[in-house]
Amino acid sequence: MPLSAPSAWLPAVWLLATTSISPVSSLVAAEATPRETGRPYLLHECKPGPWGKLSYFYFYLEAPDHVVAQFPMPSPVTRWTFDGRGFDTVRGRLSEAGVPSGTLDRLFSERRMVKDARHVHLFPTRSDLESLSPTVRSTVYAELASLPANEFHYSPIFFLSDTVEEWAQDSQLPSRIVEKIKLMSYKVGEALVFSDIPYLVSIAESDAEARMLVRKMTRVRTLMARLEISKTESVAPLLAYWSTGLGLRRKELEPLINAISQTEGVSHLDLLHLLPPLPRKLLYTYPDASHAAMGRLPDCHWTCLNFFNFQPQNYFLDTRLATSAVLGSFDRVSTPYRYGDILMFVNRDGQAVHSATYIADDLAYTKNGMTMMAPWVVMRLGDLQKLYGVSPEGTRIEGFRHKVPSP
Repeated sequence: MPLSAPSAWLPAVWLLATTSISPVSSLVAAEATPRETGRPYLLHECKPGPWGKLSYFYFYLEAPDHVVAQFPMPSPVTRWTFDGRGFDTVRGRLSEAGVPSGTLDRLFSERRMVKDARHVHLFPTRSDLESLSPTVRSTVYAELASLPANEFHYSPIFFLSDTVEEWAQDSQLPSRIVEKIKLMSYKVGEALVFSDIPYLVSIAESDAEARMLVRKMTRVRTLMARLEISKTESVAPLLAYWSTGLGLRRKELEPLINAISQTEGVSHLDLLHLLPPLPRKLLYTYPDASHAAMGRLPDCHWTCLNFFNFQPQNYFLDTRLATSAVLGSFDRVSTPYRYGDILMFVNRDGQAVHSATYIADDLAYTKNGMTMMAPWVVMRLGDLQKLYGVSPEGTRIEGFRHKVPSP
């Protein structure tokens, strides 16, 4: 379901997630059963640290209808686009990747090939697409992803869950569609992804189902976290961590944390209330027309650099100025990271392909992309590493921390 107004249902969800919990290894399974699904929520525990005792559960956001309606529906015709230069080697490369000879004969027939000044476009049939094995699909789609013209391969749908079934749970997607998505999913690094959105549109049984399928493909896994407040231990270490060690927002946090520690029957504080005003306002929402009016939609760098700002500084929409701000106002730091640190995802060419704000343990606040389809969310660093290809040979994470003001 779209979660454009999460605050309206947040307390009820937490009640279901925290009733009668019992530890299972590093996980905590809630025994309360939501009436809608008949299944228990699963509560995960963060590692203990200076942030206190944090736990969280996963849920999925979907772009609301008014956001999806602003984008044209994808064509039901699948197109593979190749650079016209060196196209004479494409058939050989696809053959080496394992594409069947019958499929190649159809793809390279005159009726399924269109050439323009720069590109050559091939049009596989539904059966051609369905016949590709995951290994072959992964190799072929990796080549297609090198050209932005192949938009669904260049920016595929990432399933951060372990299986397609888990991603589709409670989505109301027809089982036949889930099976097709499962059949045509493939791996990019460690991540399970899907690119054949035009194919899904082509097998929709109605206009309404086609639009529903496109909306469901915006499903993003995020999480809700809460902090346990002890009745017997000092809250001073918590206040020190959540005020970044510099006392930032301590005057707002201290009364709230103290009140919970002294109130019978209340033992947890939602992470939402630990965030500064701007990220608290944006969390679990999508950009709207007011953001578009700035001429450029907010991205990850704007999100990080405005984390502690009451009013956003929109000159951070300029990547050059955002980079200058990080280099001038932040010190490079290594692990362990601290609340509010900026984590830069730097590729092998030294380019910052993404940034996120560190929260605690394995949690970060992020916006994954400069589009209206990308909400502000809290995610695990492990999931972000899958999204941005973090590896010893690929993208690396570098930490930056606000410089301590001079006395």
